[in-house]
Amino acid sequence: MTYLIRQMGHVVISSPDPLGAANDICNVVGLRITEQDGDTVYLSSNDRHHEVTYVKGDGKAVACGLEAVSPGAVDEVKRRALSDGLAVLDDRPLGRHYDNAVRLVAPGGAIFEVHTPIARNQPRRHNYSTPGARPRRIEHINAFAPDTQAFGEFCEKVLGMKLSDQTGEDGLRWYRAEDGFHHTIAMGPGKSGLHHYAFDLHSLEDLAAIADNLTLKDRALVWGPGRHGAGGNIFTYYADPHGCLVENSIELERIDNDATYEPRTWDISEGLAGRWLNLWGTPPTPGFLCPGIPFSPDV
Repeated sequence: MTYLIRQMGHVVISSPDPLGAANDICNVVGLRITEQDGDTVYLSSNDRHHEVTYVKGDGKAVACGLEAVSPGAVDEVKRRALSDGLAVLDDRPLGRHYDNAVRLVAPGGAIFEVHTPIARNQPRRHNYSTPGARPRRIEHINAFAPDTQAFGEFCEKVLGMKLSDQTGEDGLRWYRAEDGFHHTIAMGPGKSGLHHYAFDLHSLEDLAAIADNLTLKDRALVWGPGRHGAGGNIFTYYADPHGCLVENSIELERIDNDATYEPRTWDISEGLAGRWLNLWGTPPTPGFLCPGIPFSPDV
């Protein structure tokens, strides 16, 4: 199957205080504000115009953006979604600086915007003065759904993504895009919601800096550091102002040859205490097991 998605695009989250949320992620993680249009605030960590957008609202996930391989791929995703009877919310971009998009609801309620590339119109190194650690890029999202088998079939059949790992028939699943990183979409069973969005950092020192930045705000990590089994990345998590978790990690595996890679099935017989979730052994905290934030199409 030909890939339709090249890489992670962006996340759009509604916030009672979009500028306050933007300043928070600048100060903790190290994104920078690239544009403010009324109550809409765009942020990036690289030369893309935006990777995170906050809009005025009540703290819900508006959309998870996926950057398509071509304008034709956007049209193909729309065609497949309609053929499968899925709800298509809009065929206009949610934000600025990209031309084509389709916004649709996946089985279980997650909302995705498949779009053409966001403009690479920002300086990579100049005018970058935020105190955070400066990620390389937004990396992936993790969403919950009542039926991860149906959600996974959507990723494969509608989005053209490929399975990297799983824990069982209707357990956790990880799907990759054309860029080869282990996962762009991760999922787990549960009530529909955005559990976390993630950034790719440069070093362990960056993860320590994020933890120190939280300390200055009288906050703390929710979980970590640790190393995931699926994906192999070293991680930390904290909660953003809306209660959604933010993962910061390094060393996510990259699959360089689809023809030779075989998806793994992880043994979860030891439950959440098992090393499949954290190879270093520390089980997740109650804060990590929170449901995240619900999806809402309202902007």
